[in-house]
Amino acid sequence: MTGIRPQLLNAVEDPGPLLADNAFYLQPKHDGKRLLIHKQGECVTGINRRGIECGIPESIRTAAGELPGDFLLDGEAVGDIIHVFDLLEVESTNLRPVPYKARLVELLNLLASGQQTAIQWVATISGHEAKTRFFDQLREDNAEGAVFKRIGAPYSPSRPNSGGAQFKYKFVETASVLVAAINAKRSVAIEVWDASKLVSAGNVTIPVNQAIPHPGDIVEVRYLYAMPGGALFQPVYLGVRDDIAAVECTRDQLKFRRNPEEVAA
Repeated sequence: MTGIRPQLLNAVEDPGPLLADNAFYLQPKHDGKRLLIHKQGECVTGINRRGIECGIPESIRTAAGELPGDFLLDGEAVGDIIHVFDLLEVESTNLRPVPYKARLVELLNLLASGQQTAIQWVATISGHEAKTRFFDQLREDNAEGAVFKRIGAPYSPSRPNSGGAQFKYKFVETASVLVAAINAKRSVAIEVWDASKLVSAGNVTIPVNQAIPHPGDIVEVRYLYAMPGGALFQPVYLGVRDDIAAVECTRDQLKFRRNPEEVAA
């Protein structure tokens, strides 16, 4: 444990008010793993969403070394690249109490001070019309979703019980589930916690270019919706998650079709 925790987002069902509100920025939601990069002298440390030290790709470690000084970045790692959207510390200064708009300026200045390609700034859009156009483009490009952040808000670690200054809206559903068993033909049975017991969430096929996970592993799955019995409809395997706790793999996270009678249709 590092004692450093990221700020987590609450989901919204209707992005309309946030698109219209000029007090919020819009950013793309990347389909990767939450990752903080802490650089202190020559030491570069990765921190996952649970605040635990974790491994990072060598490309990101090298890129952090190309940037001057000490810092703490927050972003989403996709393969060998991290898309950064916040700067929490620079040298000995804690930027968490600073309004987000000012932290973004500091982040851009830091990224502009070094020559590297593995640490990339996340596009940040303001204004109702520009946000709406960008939002529509994200949906057209089959992006995972969009993130809304209050321009003047400080950085508050962990997730608020409700509301907050940062929100996410997903175009597709994803869930963290437990591998229950390995089936034939590169398929695994998956399950989630329902109160104090594990219940089935169906099966998911593992692509040929990915290793088959082991029973007990936590994996991420994209799906269209959950069937009334809890099985995921049209699940797509995304990979193993080493930054999620088993207790987070709950039935509550699943999105069920509002009208179950439409499932058969």
